[in-house]
Amino acid sequence: MRIREATKEDFEEIARLTLDAYRALDMWVGDDYAGHLADVESRAKAENTLVLVAEDDLPNPAAVTAAVVAGNEVPPAPERRLLGSVTLTIGGGPYFEWDPDVDGDCGFRMLAVDPAVQGRGVGPRLVAECLERARAAGCRRMVIGSTEWMTTAHRIYERLGFRRAPENDQMWGDIRGLCFTLDL
Repeated sequence: MRIREATKEDFEEIARLTLDAYRALDMWVGDDYAGHLADVESRAKAENTLVLVAEDDLPNPAAVTAAVVAGNEVPPAPERRLLGSVTLTIGGGPYFEWDPDVDGDCGFRMLAVDPAVQGRGVGPRLVAECLERARAAGCRRMVIGSTEWMTTAHRIYERLGFRRAPENDQMWGDIRGLCFTLDL
């Protein structure tokens, strides 16, 4: 797996996998929010915002194992398959969800992993890439939001050192936005 910046050619696939990932959470995604999640082009063009993708450039591990066991030729790598995506905000901008308390706050949003590949470490790799890029940009703190039902994401964040900041929780309509922070 490799992480890279999204290109225009990726936008449709990012939109699909993001909607699939959010809907797999049994989360109600209304038309307005679905449109927001699917509007990858606006995110990619926004000030201080970068859309990243995780891409699988290796053949399916089960197919490789089966081919080796059977003494057959190893299947070729797929042309390209997006596994997940995340939107990184550095220095504020329209996609930064929180009021910056600290000069140098940054964040990420819309972390989504294709449900077919969840559990393969895609989410943690995307978060690690966000942290690496934020540190390289001189950011001092990562501030992110989540919801109560995104418990798998919470475990990833906690393993990476994020701490809950309930004093900064927000209400997004009728959804409670849980704040997590990490000093960089």
